[in-house]
Amino acid sequence: MRAFLLHSGEPTLGMLLERLRIPHGTRAPEGGEGPVVTIHWGTYHPDRCDREVLQPVKSMLLAANARRAMELLELHGIDCFLEKQGGGGDKKVGHTGSGMRRQDNRWSHRFVVPVFHLQALSLFHKTQTVFYGGQAGESLAARNGEEADYTEIGREQPSYYGARAMREAVKAIYALGLDYGVVRIGVRTDGSLAVRGVEAVPLLTPRLAELFAEAMNRYGEMPEEEKAAKRGDVMLGADPEFLLLNRQGKVAFASRFAEKDGPFGCDSIVLPGRRKIFALAELRPQPSTDVRELVIHLHRTMQLAAKRISDTELIWVAGGMPVRGFPLGGHIHFSGVELSSRLLRALDNYVALPLTLLEGETTGARKPRYGFLGDFRRQKHGGFEYRVLPSWMVSPTVTKGVLALAKLVAGSDRALKQRPLSDPEVVKAYYRGDKERIRLLLPSLWRDLERIPEYGRHEGYLLPLRRMMLRMKSWNEQDDIRPKWKISPFR
Repeated sequence: MRAFLLHSGEPTLGMLLERLRIPHGTRAPEGGEGPVVTIHWGTYHPDRCDREVLQPVKSMLLAANARRAMELLELHGIDCFLEKQGGGGDKKVGHTGSGMRRQDNRWSHRFVVPVFHLQALSLFHKTQTVFYGGQAGESLAARNGEEADYTEIGREQPSYYGARAMREAVKAIYALGLDYGVVRIGVRTDGSLAVRGVEAVPLLTPRLAELFAEAMNRYGEMPEEEKAAKRGDVMLGADPEFLLLNRQGKVAFASRFAEKDGPFGCDSIVLPGRRKIFALAELRPQPSTDVRELVIHLHRTMQLAAKRISDTELIWVAGGMPVRGFPLGGHIHFSGVELSSRLLRALDNYVALPLTLLEGETTGARKPRYGFLGDFRRQKHGGFEYRVLPSWMVSPTVTKGVLALAKLVAGSDRALKQRPLSDPEVVKAYYRGDKERIRLLLPSLWRDLERIPEYGRHEGYLLPLRRMMLRMKSWNEQDDIRPKWKISPFR
């Protein structure tokens, strides 16, 4: 057993406990033979520093404060309308990604999404033409007979709005620093989604108890030695994007020169009305367990791109948003390592947060719609894609440093326990690009990295990156990246 559920006898919890196969109780086991992970249920126990915790007490307390929770969700770019417990048709301020505006609570669809450890467990749906107000003090899933009003449609073949609701629910749980919960999502009459509520200590129904018990049993029953055996050496892949600009600064669509697939391809951005244009150039080098080899593969895809881009007058630009409306990503793919909230938070705190020190003036414009903390996508091959970073291929030095940092963190996430991003003020600094605030955190984070045995193997790539971070040396997103990579502008 690797997990223990620590609770305080909360209402409806008995339905969960009778289905659990992992140990549970109102007092945590003492001594070194206890479970590796403590899963908190309820807020009456202090966090234990000597073991890993799911559902930190601090995060549950924050989620219980509707105003603080809404402010934090808005920082992450999550539109929310956390309804007043007294019901009624009052209005609240919600975030829409383009500033603050008044929203009302008329919903064409309502969803309830139970979430555990980065995964939506199921999807419950209620359709209605227009709904005014909310049940006073209602549970997110069921109370006063509302259970019959929701239909469980599951997660396998969701509708367009259902799929979006599940993604937004997972994002909201992570943004609040939680590891599980029940999230209520509403779809407005204009098609926009909003988080209507988050329950960090869910009031359970029989079905919710069954779902959470199954998830906790799966999580808690795999022995640690089996987890370690699965890890192996972490393999990295990547698909950084760049833009092609003419001498007037106008975007030339990459689809002129590349197909959608292949080592050099193109990717789309979605315009209003869901229309796609394939404007972004994307490199997809062969993955490797060795950072140097991955960089070599990346350089080869750049050479391939240079042969196919027939207009040599076009310049190549990278970063976050070198041209307004064209966000770029530097996604990194991981395999040979289990996706977990611990790993995801380690990548956010030890890679994404420090990299903010190098952002150019326009990089931050992609946040929070893109580059929001914890952004990931599972892959069919069993790995996952970390999607938070901007396109780091601005130079070989930055590229080598970022990939080495990602490799080091992914292989040693258990040793990296600092979580400055659990402080909402640091989250604010990340999204606003407050480099002075973030720079103060770098020495302590870097000391953790230096203690990792594998650090020396990557030191040649990491030290130049650290020097640039300490100097807060910003990249220029208007620079042509080809000279730095020794890619000839001539065929």
